[in-house]
Amino acid sequence: MIDSSQKDFAGKNGFTWWVGAVEDRNDPLRLGRCRVRCIGWHSTNKMELPTNMLPWAMPSIPVNTTNVYPPKEGNMVFGFFLDGENAQEPVMLGSFPTIPLKEANPQDPFDDPRTDADRVNAPRKPDYKMYMGDGTGIRIYEKPFAPANPAILDEPTTPRIARNDAESISDSYIQDRIDTRVTGIPTVGQAWEEPVTQYAAQYPYNNAIETESGHVMEFDDTFGSERIHLGHRNGSFQEWYPNGDKVEKVTKDNYEIVMGDDRVFIMGKCQVTIQGDAEVLVQKSATVVVDEYASVAVGAYASVVVGGYADVKVGLDTSVTTGGSTTVKTGADTTVITGVDTKITTGGDTTITSGGDIRLIAGGDLTAEIAGGIAFACAGDCEIAAGGPMTLLAPTISLN
Repeated sequence: MIDSSQKDFAGKNGFTWWVGAVEDRNDPLRLGRCRVRCIGWHSTNKMELPTNMLPWAMPSIPVNTTNVYPPKEGNMVFGFFLDGENAQEPVMLGSFPTIPLKEANPQDPFDDPRTDADRVNAPRKPDYKMYMGDGTGIRIYEKPFAPANPAILDEPTTPRIARNDAESISDSYIQDRIDTRVTGIPTVGQAWEEPVTQYAAQYPYNNAIETESGHVMEFDDTFGSERIHLGHRNGSFQEWYPNGDKVEKVTKDNYEIVMGDDRVFIMGKCQVTIQGDAEVLVQKSATVVVDEYASVAVGAYASVVVGGYADVKVGLDTSVTTGGSTTVKTGADTTVITGVDTKITTGGDTTITSGGDIRLIAGGDLTAEIAGGIAFACAGDCEIAAGGPMTLLAPTISLN
């Protein structure tokens, strides 16, 4: 048999409904509960019934999640009492967007009860941002305390970016994006600039969330302007444009760590501009293959150090031009072999110093054209061998 005391449950004989305003969301149990002053159920005199005496209202959440994001102080919510007209076990089912007409007064019922001191550590949007031009990122300036709720009067509490009101969009992240675009980015070729945002949302198609501190998430279904946008309050963002383009901007340092393999495929052109120093460390082998022309230009000093064997192969002519002195030093044998012409031109002195043998092997004639004198100094034996006739032409030849 079923105990008759177990037959009663909330809603059996109808629900006891309520509508009220949130006065406190700092649930000590961290369950997402809020203290709500219910219209017609609780006194409007805060001296008679202070906020800390209101019962905690439990949130109703989807069955497939435990995540809760409580409504803010001053938000209008509705629900029912689990215990009926005893009215001590409220449950929140939803909230009402409104159009606030007056500023919050902590002393008035159904208003945000927090004082300026209560809102010192509350979330707030940046008052303004200053982007530094020296690579140090961004500086955010904030008011000393968060605004009371509502912060804006005479307009809906729904996100401005979802409504795209002409009179309010200038005070949103859209205007900030326009004001802080990076332009004139230098490259080897033509300079480029940060693309203009493709925001063109129309109500009610932009599914947008804008948090208290200024984070933004948009899934915009506006016909012809479909976008996805994730934005941080400091100005960093990712945005996918209607045509498939993606723009990503980081207003400070960027870190990317791949614990496995990484693959990048670029079908078109790749341009990389680094205004500071660059360092690349490859702890194993590295291969660079260029199918066509390759050019490396160094404005100042360049150094190439090879700890082991080095092999340079050129299929056609090779030209090395220096405007000053050139020194080539080897600790062992040095062999230069070319199948066609090799030309070395210097505007100044050229010195070849070897601790071992130096061999010049030519499959054809070897010609040295010298505008001035030539001197050979050998610390040991010096031998010149020819397989055919040898000719020395000079006004005077001295052999000592």
